[in-house]
Amino acid sequence: MKVLKVHIKRDRNEARTHYDYPPEYDAQKIQVMVYESSLPENFEKVVGRGDTDEYLIGVVKDEDAPQFLASPDIEEIDTDTALELGESWTRPIERITDPKVVTQVTAKMRAGIKLTQAEENAVDPDNPAPGVVKSRTFRQSLAEMLGADFKPIKHK
Repeated sequence: MKVLKVHIKRDRNEARTHYDYPPEYDAQKIQVMVYESSLPENFEKVVGRGDTDEYLIGVVKDEDAPQFLASPDIEEIDTDTALELGESWTRPIERITDPKVVTQVTAKMRAGIKLTQAEENAVDPDNPAPGVVKSRTFRQSLAEMLGADFKPIKHK
């Protein structure tokens, strides 16, 4: 697996954003991990430098990499560079995986009823129990995608 940084042109107005990918880019062969503008603060940086382009990080199979790398707008990046960029373009978010449990726990909390350990776990984002959980980090996602090819040097 190869990690790629893709330079894409963009045209944005109030109604929509249109992305213009390099001709060598094949959406069927790349697993896009993150766009540079995914966080509000990064979106503002993209807008601040002219709002005409941005980057994405994606992963392709080794055999598909030459097609992508034929473009001057696509480069292979090492794991450390991917981590540096990806971790600055993303952050874990909390999400509700079981609305019923969260509603029940919230009602008990509002009523002043002591929660069971299972209920406390359900609203603890760092606990994997159904309820409220944190999404995976960029590092976790990249490690899963690359498998044995995940070999950071600087970002241990």
